[in-house]
Formats: sequence, structure tokens, C-alpha cells
Amino acid sequence: MCYRIGLIGSAGLGKSGVATEVARKMGVAFLRSKDITRPLLKELGYDYDNCECVEKFLSSKDIEYSIVDKKMRQEQLLRTDGFVTDRTTLECFAYALLSVDKYGEDEISTLERVCRENMKQYTHLFYFPYKGGWLEANGVRTVNTYFQWKIDMLIRGLVEDWGIKAETMPAVENKADYIERTLKLVYL
Repeated sequence: MCYRIGLIGSAGLGKSGVATEVARKMGVAFLRSKDITRPLLKELGYDYDNCECVEKFLSSKDIEYSIVDKKMRQEQLLRTDGFVTDRTTLECFAYALLSVDKYGEDEISTLERVCRENMKQYTHLFYFPYKGGWLEANGVRTVNTYFQWKIDMLIRGLVEDWGIKAETMPAVENKADYIERTLKLVYL
């Protein structure tokens, strides 16, 4: 089975750590969102100490287009080998909605169509719900509870609106083991 696994959720929920372990266990590549966003932030001269919320900064039109393009290129290269990613194009579109006023109607509808269509290529999707309170601080992401809650609401709305079938991650100790067991049960 060629796994194309997407972990869906707002920032700071531990998706990268889980994806690292899932990639190791399932023998697939890990497409880390930071490998796309960090070089962009550096190239654009983002000042971590004096700039706005990093997610809001990245949600601007040209940057979000670039992120979606790079993400889809990475995924296309590994389409037949399989991968796990800690950010899907669904989250990319959710973040773009933060700056929807900067897009023309044709631009945002095109981005939605591209992101929605790309979601069809995943074989498995796992939604990490934001429960409030805990956010893993890494010195970059916004740890404002209400900001992350807003992103989570956008993600949940898109999952429902787009008819995405994603398994909600239960509150289990080892999420990577849970994902591995779930995948194995599906294909027994």
C-alpha cells in the first residue's frame, strides 16, 4: 500500500513529532511544513522579535501561493512512494482565509479549488483537534489560544464543507502507534 497521510490541525499540537514517528514506522518520507516555511521566512527577512504573528505573515497572498505550490510539488514527487505530512493544503487554505481581504474573488476561489482538489490524493487523513490550553511553544508559532482556536474552527468548517473524511485523533498517549494500528486494521 502506498500511504499518503495528512495530519490536519492548527499549529502547536505535536503533529510534526507524530509525523516523524509515523514516517519511521510506516517506511515513508516525512514532508515537514517547516522545510517550506522557514526558508521563505528567512528569504523574506521575517523578524521573529518584531513582526506580526508568523501564521498571519505567511497567510499573505503571494506567500500562501508559494507555500501551496511547493507543498504540492513535494507531494507529487513522492506520490508513488508515499509520505506523511504535518500540513495539508486544507490548512494552507484555512490560513489564506485569514487574509481573504487581500485576495480578489477569482484568486481566492482558484486557491480553494486547487487546495480542495489536492486533498483527494491523500489516502488517510487524521484530524488533531485543538482543545485549548496546551500549545507547544517553539519560539516561532503563535501560542495565542484564541488565534489557534480560530484556525481550528476554520479547519473543521473546511473539513465539513469539502466533505473530507478524516479520523479525529482520540486523546491517546502514543498517537503514532494509534495511527499505525488504524492503518494496519484498514488493510488486514
